Amino acid sequence: MEPATSQEGDCWSSLPADLLVLILKRPRWSSHPSFALVCKRWRSAVSPFYPAWITPLLLSSSNVGTNNVRYYSPYYHKNFEVADNALPGAKIGCAAGQHLALFLDDHRILDLQLTSGAAHELPPIDEAFNARYDFLVYDGEQTMYAVDPKYGKVQIARAIKNNVGGWGDWANTEFYLDEPQIMASPDCNPVLHGGAMYILGEDGRLGVYDEEGHVQSFQVLEKPLSFGSDEREEKYLVEDDRGELMAVLFSRRGAPVDVVKLDKRAMEWKKVESLEGRALFTGTRTTMVKKTDLKCMQNKIFIPRLHDWPETVHVDIVERDGELAFLPKEGCAGVKTGSCGTGIWSHQLGQHQEASGFWGTERLDYSIWVDFDGAT
Repeated sequence: MEPATSQEGDCWSSLPADLLVLILKRPRWSSHPSFALVCKRWRSAVSPFYPAWITPLLLSSSNVGTNNVRYYSPYYHKNFEVADNALPGAKIGCAAGQHLALFLDDHRILDLQLTSGAAHELPPIDEAFNARYDFLVYDGEQTMYAVDPKYGKVQIARAIKNNVGGWGDWANTEFYLDEPQIMASPDCNPVLHGGAMYILGEDGRLGVYDEEGHVQSFQVLEKPLSFGSDEREEKYLVEDDRGELMAVLFSRRGAPVDVVKLDKRAMEWKKVESLEGRALFTGTRTTMVKKTDLKCMQNKIFIPRLHDWPETVHVDIVERDGELAFLPKEGCAGVKTGSCGTGIWSHQLGQHQEASGFWGTERLDYSIWVDFDGAT
């Protein structure tokens, strides 16, 4: 095939704008950046959008004149504000896929679908049960647990979703503990792992609830070895992308950060020296470990502390070809490619890091990590 002449090239770059828009409807969104590189005219036909699945996003609720939901992207260092999706004055419980569970008050819980805004209120938990639940655990499909781990007694309520998307009544159980006791870490939600629910104690001890068990469906394991100092300020539990149980430990000055992995056979926490190309997102009631192809995010730990308040872009969440993206509303500024990792405090695992950068950041306390990468 003979190369295109200059006249033919000019012809391609002179296609009418409405025809270019029709052409753009054919390929997937992920190919639009390549389309925009052809020439200036083709670039002008590509509407700015920000893929929502590149990395986990930090969801928070604005407190400046609005209660709209904001999603902070570590890759773009921008806040994407969605006007049609708001959080009521409630406490965040947990996140699973595109679902967020909220405490509305002492006895009501809300299941919120983040991309559609659809909300389902769960039946009230029986007041006679006399528990103020501190934690929620949702498997992202059909079961939600409310957990109140008191010293000496653990209370657990379970609700199951029915076939039409509603929730059944709560079933309540309680367990009175003999030695050893457990005091749950206040920062760390229980984690579903291997068919059971694990609660991390402040001293590294683990409480395990297995509803398939019979007489002893809740037990406190003997404290695993090598957890580290009990004086760590924050502790987070996570099941990683390989099905292993890990904990993230923060010192009182923010650095260093240690990651440990549970060796179940030896019942010992073993220090993790490398995330092997993955990234860890923590500091909220949802912690996750994700594989990433972005070299600037590999082997790093990200927590919800910002060096500066990022630009806010008002957007709609749009789905096309199974891909979610933030689409700026008309009149908003165009896309500006961000520098991944800037603006949020991160720690390179295995490297010494002073705490000075940590103290210069602003914490987003009312926030939680969500992951839209293939999540439903």
